[in-house]
This record gives sequence, C-alpha cells and structure tokens, in this order.
Amino acid sequence: MQISARHNYSASPDRILAMMADELWLTEVARRAGAAEWAASVDSAGSHMRAALPAPARAQRFTGSTMEIDLTISWNPLADDGTSNGRITVVTPGMPASMGGTAHLVSESGLSIVDYLADFVITVPLLGRTLEQAAAPYVRRVIDIQQSVGNDYLAGRIIG
Repeated sequence: MQISARHNYSASPDRILAMMADELWLTEVARRAGAAEWAASVDSAGSHMRAALPAPARAQRFTGSTMEIDLTISWNPLADDGTSNGRITVVTPGMPASMGGTAHLVSESGLSIVDYLADFVITVPLLGRTLEQAAAPYVRRVIDIQQSVGNDYLAGRIIG
C-alpha cells in the first residue's frame, strides 16, 4: 500500500536536514508517538531510531501491546538549488511488516517542503492487504508527528 505525506516547515532546507539529523528531534518524535522505550542515533549513514511503539488495536493479536520498529532516514547532500533526496526504511523485527520509500526536500515560497512516498507492506497470506488498510491511518499518524515535532523544534520549544 502506498503511503504519502507532505510536511511544510518555516525554515531553510539546510536547517531541516540538520533537524532531521538531530537526536533531540528523533527522540521527541518517538516520545510523542507513545514509544515505551527508544534509542536514537545519527551517523554518516543517516538518522536511526529504534522504538517500541503501542501497536494498533487491530494488530495486537499479532504483535502484542507494542511493536518494535527500526527507522533509518538517509539524505543526500543539499544540492545548489536547495533540494535533497532521501531514503526511508522501516523494519519491524520479527513481524511481517515493512516500509520503504523516498523523501524529497525542496524550498518553495519561503517554506521547506518534504514529500514522503513509501510502500507499506504486510506479508500475511490472505490478510496482508486488509491489515495494511487497517494500519495505514496509524502509520500516517506516526509520520505526521514529525511535522508537529518539527514545528516545535524549529520554534525552540524542544529542549534537550
């Protein structure tokens, strides 16, 4: 199932890339997503977050009350025109679900716009598509938490 999202930030593209490579931002995303525990790190390969998130109610018979996710976001260096392309990978260890896709950052009318496009897949015979549809709103909500955390981060309301 294809998942898309668009986030708009009132900051320059270089500031957005720096934010997304800040453990403080990653940690706050995990916290607001309701993670019971998490670990965030940043290295030359990208930003990484491992978190135990509350499982959607309809998935709990398969996952238990929480599900572990491993998120990696890697960005190409900012181009001269202020754009960058990134890669997003989400793995759920021990579960038949994953997500992989792209992110595109562009500056437009004084805003930095990040467009996400990803394939969300649950590989359970006969039920996969139904489970994807049930989980999609939850996945979108978690993705969109990045927008609200980003707004607060850029406004200086998140302190480490």
